Amino acid sequence: MSQILSFFGMKEKEQSFEALIHPHMSNLFKVAYQYTGTKHDAEDLLQDLLEFLLTKENELRKVEKLKPWLMRCLYNRFVDLYRKKQRQPNLEDIDDDKVQPLFRYFDNHQQDEQNKEIYTAMNKLSQDQRALVALHDIDGYTLPELSEIMDVPLGTLKSSLHRARKTLKQHITLQPYELNVRHY
Repeated sequence: MSQILSFFGMKEKEQSFEALIHPHMSNLFKVAYQYTGTKHDAEDLLQDLLEFLLTKENELRKVEKLKPWLMRCLYNRFVDLYRKKQRQPNLEDIDDDKVQPLFRYFDNHQQDEQNKEIYTAMNKLSQDQRALVALHDIDGYTLPELSEIMDVPLGTLKSSLHRARKTLKQHITLQPYELNVRHY
């Protein structure tokens, strides 16, 4: 983070900006990784977000609920970058998930198959549904929090979550007792 801040030459504001953002960095990276699927893309998304936040530092200080506001900003940056990438389909990234799938890093064959099935099913969802499932079912955000983060009415979120889960059920054959869950 300090490397990014020093790049922008913000020595005087470094302490105050970092103090605001630092408590949320690991969670922001985790969510960015869930959105993008690769470490490289998550780092790019997070860097883009930090660059944006530096320009909005005064507004950042006025926000009462910083975590949902940051998640909303991250989501908006993800959607913007996703749409930009969709408009440039001929450009191939070396870290594209077709080249380096997320599930290839696991050693256990059974875990590989489970992760592959979940990863494939998640890719069947739209970007909004994937974000909603990741934030609600994986990260544990409540629907009212997500309504604020995503700026979508609560009823719309409920129906979208229901449709996303229905789609996942159609594409995932795993049963809960079959999952090899790791507890850290």
